[in-house]
Amino acid sequence: MEAGIALLLTGSSADLSATVHAVELAQRTNGILHAVYKTDRKGGRKRAGARETQEQFIALATRLGNQAGVGIRTHILERLAGEPLIRFLCAHRIFCLVLGVNDKKEFERKSVWVNLLRKQLQTNKNWYLPALWSVIMTPWDASTLEHAISEVNSRSRTVMAGESSLAESERADIFSTVLQHNKNE
Repeated sequence: MEAGIALLLTGSSADLSATVHAVELAQRTNGILHAVYKTDRKGGRKRAGARETQEQFIALATRLGNQAGVGIRTHILERLAGEPLIRFLCAHRIFCLVLGVNDKKEFERKSVWVNLLRKQLQTNKNWYLPALWSVIMTPWDASTLEHAISEVNSRSRTVMAGESSLAESERADIFSTVLQHNKNE
């Protein structure tokens, strides 16, 4: 099994920048990206919205991955932390973790969490790397988001005839969700 990159999806708008970055990173390294999200045990309305957004980001990662020659594998974990995540990272030979955060406070909290995760991995008998790399993405500003939309649109136009491309409505749903969230902050 080849080493790969793990993209942790939470259903937040910051997942957009993390998804695009993870696909590009996988393209530049080994071409394997593991999109990971948490199982939905509670059926609440808020969770259903996050789940729908996660599915949109998985679809986006799959489409971008197909265009870039990146293998995308999806996984559902009971938790995106602790022992389930550590087992996953070891079993799938993950060398880099990519995740999105919404603000500076969350960035600092996740940075501490990633450092703790690294320490836990170092003591795990199944861990094989000297260190886990990590990329913590923040949401894009309006100009960066506009550039990303333009880039995705141009890539989808160059998809060979007969291949499936990311449907206009799927792109619009993903990007409009993120645009709306960024306007609200």
